[in-house]
Amino acid sequence: MFHTVSIMRIHHQILLLLYLLCSCSTVVLGDSFRCGRQLVSTGDSSGELLRVCGEPYHKDKGRSRLDVDGINRDVSVERWHYKRSSRSLEHIIILYKGTVHDVIVGNR
Repeated sequence: MFHTVSIMRIHHQILLLLYLLCSCSTVVLGDSFRCGRQLVSTGDSSGELLRVCGEPYHKDKGRSRLDVDGINRDVSVERWHYKRSSRSLEHIIILYKGTVHDVIVGNR
């Protein structure tokens, strides 16, 4: 009896953990973005991003809170949106002063 109760408790804990993982937001921060066989990473220039990935389907400008030189600041940024197909994930590249600062992986 004790063995069955322990297994059931572990089973329920695993199911709860899976539920919590699946219910989390689908937006994830990353530090790189694959374009074909090449990789764009934080620190790369906007020119390199353009050379490797081509023109994004959408660009916008705005303000974001970023860690700049170890200090969280409200700064002007550009957001370049890439989505290769309707089945692929959207990638939003955050550019600060012409340099890739963050890569946000979003929804399909």
